[in-house]
Amino acid sequence: MQKNILVAEDDKNIANLIKEIIKRKGNIALLAKDGDEAYKIFSNVKVDLIITDLKMPKIDGMTLIKMVREKSSTIPIIIVTGYGSEENRKKAKEFGVDTILQKPCSILDITKAIDNSLTHVKK
Repeated sequence: MQKNILVAEDDKNIANLIKEIIKRKGNIALLAKDGDEAYKIFSNVKVDLIITDLKMPKIDGMTLIKMVREKSSTIPIIIVTGYGSEENRKKAKEFGVDTILQKPCSILDITKAIDNSLTHVKK
């Protein structure tokens, strides 16, 4: 069954790469160029997984995660960032984020993270 995967990433090349990975697995990629756009999509579409960068215009990834958690404590979230500081990792864990990938990361790393997150999604 197809899953809706929201990708919040301001770098078009990375967003398109993740989109291709999602499409190859038979899922639907919903792209947002910043946290504000991502939250609007999340509020209007059933999303099964969120993949977000941390450093984005308008609303950053950590704020987006906090806003999502106020509405859903169960949706899996993957962070893909160049800012994987210990402080960010700690904050992400507090918000229930299981996977943080450090940029640059491989297609295999992203694919595994998506597969692992979706196996935990309720059917």
